Amino acid sequence: MIRAAEARSAKARRQVFVCGDLHNLGDLKLLLQNLALTGGRGGLVRRWAPLPAAVERQVAEAGGELADGRAVIGFARRAFGAEVVLGGGQLVRDNVSHFALLGLLLAVASARLGGGRLVTRGLGVSAIRSPLRRLLWRAVLRNCGRINLRDDASARNLARLLPGKAHAVHADMVFLPAAGGQAISPGRGPRRWIVVAPCVDGSEGRSIEGGALDVALAAAQATLPHAGIVIVCHDPREYMDKAVAARLAARWTDRQVAVVDGYDLATLIAIYREAALVMTNRLHALIFAVLADAPALAIEDGTAKVRVVADCFAVPVLPREGAGEARACVAAALAGDLAGRARMRQELAVRAAGNL
Repeated sequence: MIRAAEARSAKARRQVFVCGDLHNLGDLKLLLQNLALTGGRGGLVRRWAPLPAAVERQVAEAGGELADGRAVIGFARRAFGAEVVLGGGQLVRDNVSHFALLGLLLAVASARLGGGRLVTRGLGVSAIRSPLRRLLWRAVLRNCGRINLRDDASARNLARLLPGKAHAVHADMVFLPAAGGQAISPGRGPRRWIVVAPCVDGSEGRSIEGGALDVALAAAQATLPHAGIVIVCHDPREYMDKAVAARLAARWTDRQVAVVDGYDLATLIAIYREAALVMTNRLHALIFAVLADAPALAIEDGTAKVRVVADCFAVPVLPREGAGEARACVAAALAGDLAGRARMRQELAVRAAGNL
């Protein structure tokens, strides 16, 4: 009886979502998926910076109410007694500001003080080296009974950060099947795009730009002569993917190149469902390609998380400067085992459900 009452109470509890940067359409996908799981009840969504109107519209349509996380006292008040949902996505990072971490800790403390709790979903954990950030992340994560992680690398980083903490490794939440505009499923129409999805991160030295990409694109065009070229920006800010897209388009003046740099998630998903080949160094771009049953080629830029997904789905990995390997990698990508990937998608969908 007591457990049943607790379950009903937990089900009715308000939810507060702490997500990644919603300028990034991969993080937006994860948030909209979380909101869909509320069954129409919606929830409060912490934002840390002003957002484009298109993002605010999509959050509101999914039942989310954006709240300014910088107003830490007011946000903590609104989190009182709530279920704070941390994740999915790579949220435990070493570049989160101390102020943001203090605000998160205050919100979690307020939630617990009112009988609420902290839960995690498909959480990604980076290596935390800053002593103060280690202290603050430990204080936050200790409030969670069991931490649900998305991969083994996160489990290793958590063990260094918080030794002995109860945890479980499931899968990235994006693998959980979603309904409506959040769904990414294999397309049934023509495969008419060679998709280039760049990721740039100066702090990690990440970039898709290198000698291998030009050769790979030429090989893809030779094999797929009727496919157009489209560069998709998962983070369309001027200094992020949009800047890379501009440089690539300027480099490929002898080709017709379209650039998609808006914030509408449905538009992005539609392109993946029509992709004849996806070339990317971005984690969620690779996952979107896999979910849409599109042939994919991962560009190696030194980040382990992209290679982990590529290895899981037998996606060829091309070193950023490996021009000599590019043609063979493109051929391998186009000849990929799509049936095997479908089986792996089903397995990861079951594992992703474990986050709940």
